[in-house]
Amino acid sequence: MVGKHSKVKKSKPLLGNHQKCWIWGKNAVRETLSAGFWTIWELYLSDRLPAEELEELEACAVKHSVPVVITSDKTLTQKCRAGDHQGMIAKMAPFPYADPEQIRKQTTGTPLYLILDRIQDPYNFGAIIRSAEILGTDAIFIGAQEQCDVTSLVCRTSAGAVNHVPLAQVPDLIAFCQQLKSENINVLGTAMQAEETLVDYPFTQPTALIVGNEGSGLHPDLLAACSHLIRIPQQGQTESLNVAVSAGILLYEASRQRGFQ
Repeated sequence: MVGKHSKVKKSKPLLGNHQKCWIWGKNAVRETLSAGFWTIWELYLSDRLPAEELEELEACAVKHSVPVVITSDKTLTQKCRAGDHQGMIAKMAPFPYADPEQIRKQTTGTPLYLILDRIQDPYNFGAIIRSAEILGTDAIFIGAQEQCDVTSLVCRTSAGAVNHVPLAQVPDLIAFCQQLKSENINVLGTAMQAEETLVDYPFTQPTALIVGNEGSGLHPDLLAACSHLIRIPQQGQTESLNVAVSAGILLYEASRQRGFQ
């Protein structure tokens, strides 16, 4: 029983349960630590890392007030349940999604947004985030239902890019698209039957590009909410491209038209 004057120690919120709250691997951990965006509760480093690397990581951890534990590879493996940690793991707080309204208020110039409709595979989600960040996307918006959250696997697949591109959840993607159109932002969908190809569309205009679910593509109601439809030309016999590959191709064309060098 807790006494009258006792203080109950509140547990820190975690990314997942105690088995799923860890990110690991040099790219994911380094990017997350150096960005200082996503709260790290504890950083564990292998005692087999080079002294210079340990010193560098500890200095960065001190800068962001992150506790550091230097221990064995065996301990790191036991904590994250994976042997490919490359000598560094981090216990994470829940991912800090951005506020959709704040993103739109702070975006200057001609925005290029990416909207994800029910992306459920964490590998695809992470790969899309990585491409979006590299190719200059201003922000990513995801739905609240049937959508993979930012998890440890998504972070690792994105190589830490989740720390560098604003990512927001919206309760209703269709209503969100209607709102964007009212603000003179073109909502651009992809469909195999579209007459225009990706090179026909002027990506220099304010644009919100939507890519759809791995199996069913864009939801019909979301497809109907688009102001433009385009397709990626295909020559082979395979029915369609992987969604992460499609997103990368579309975002590359957008960056090329916008003067990406």
